[in-house]
Amino acid sequence: MPGTRRGRVALPRPTSRGWTTVAVGIGLVGAGLVATTSLAVTAGLLVLVLVVLGAVVAMVAAGPIRATRQVPRTTIEAGAVFRATLLVEGRQRALGVVRVLVRDRLDDHFASAGDLEALVDVGSGRPPARLTVEAIAARRGRPRLGPGTVRVADPFGLVHVDRVVVAAQEIVVVPRTTVLGAIETGVLSGAVSAEAGRTGQGGSADDSELRPYRPGDPIRRVHWGQSAKRGELHVRQTAQAQPPEATVLLDVRRASYQELGRDPFAELSDMAGDAAFEHAVVVAASVARVLAARTSRVALVTADDVQPSPAGDLASVLVGLADVTLRSDARPVAEVLPEVRAVDVHGMTAVVTGQCTAEQASELVARTPAASRGLLVAITPPDAAARGVLDRAGWRILVVPVGGSAR
Repeated sequence: MPGTRRGRVALPRPTSRGWTTVAVGIGLVGAGLVATTSLAVTAGLLVLVLVVLGAVVAMVAAGPIRATRQVPRTTIEAGAVFRATLLVEGRQRALGVVRVLVRDRLDDHFASAGDLEALVDVGSGRPPARLTVEAIAARRGRPRLGPGTVRVADPFGLVHVDRVVVAAQEIVVVPRTTVLGAIETGVLSGAVSAEAGRTGQGGSADDSELRPYRPGDPIRRVHWGQSAKRGELHVRQTAQAQPPEATVLLDVRRASYQELGRDPFAELSDMAGDAAFEHAVVVAASVARVLAARTSRVALVTADDVQPSPAGDLASVLVGLADVTLRSDARPVAEVLPEVRAVDVHGMTAVVTGQCTAEQASELVARTPAASRGLLVAITPPDAAARGVLDRAGWRILVVPVGGSAR
């Protein structure tokens, strides 16, 4: 059964009371040997035997315990409530009902809304005991839930045994998405509609586009004249055969999110640009959600991972955004754009960044794939020069500012 683990029983460990009892037993044995008093030696040995018996009882009680973790969802959105249930059952026929301490563990990605441990009674014939964990996913990433453990003590509280009953499990926390305003949604819709209109027409040879031959392409679509002229096989690809697609290219350079012109208090609290980058990740997720509803495929590309996900759906983009990190040595997005073209992603390319200068805008325009329509999504508005470069190239501009900045 998924989520079930038969953990190895750990070695018993004395409790504070157990260590005191061991010390008393050793002291009695030592004193009896020094004073040649058999009664003290016998009493000390009986005390030590009591501790050993407690260890045996604790190990026997912990051995048959089984547990199962029930997790409704392993992928959740940041800010959502996460729930998991640990079902613990015992099969100790000889010992009857045993009281155990059940514990589960959460990474610091979660803000726990309840207790992560509970004292429960387990035994043969009893229904499984439950430990329900509720927490809020505070930030994106891949935190671990667990391992789930049980602690069993002997009836005298001298020795306890800790045992892992459920292995740790990875939970994917994807970035939350925000509702974009009517103007922002209109910009995205207009960009997709324009691209869909370009790709939705055609069907004749005049409207076809050429691209390099790929294994599996029909031979009848090879353009022999252009292939001979270009020195390699090229095939006709009609615009109608290419449904609108979208690529979300996220800028992960730290320099793009520092000194964004926010007010002094916001800037002092985010000198490294981490908060601004997290806002950009939320914006990228929100843009991807809107584009996924209007295109046949949406893919995520970063400087770390140029290969888009094969699935090309919103879920793949959100999972990819759960792993992105801000880097000081990341490549500029303009250097990544030619590689996006190399993987044959056509449609609209939405570049999500913190700021864009006129020089960066010129590089984006120059390196945008020929079959792609550009969309700049920035945290701070580009200056007049950069806006002019992008406007002349037919790029659309969307500004979603972080709190504390001015449009």
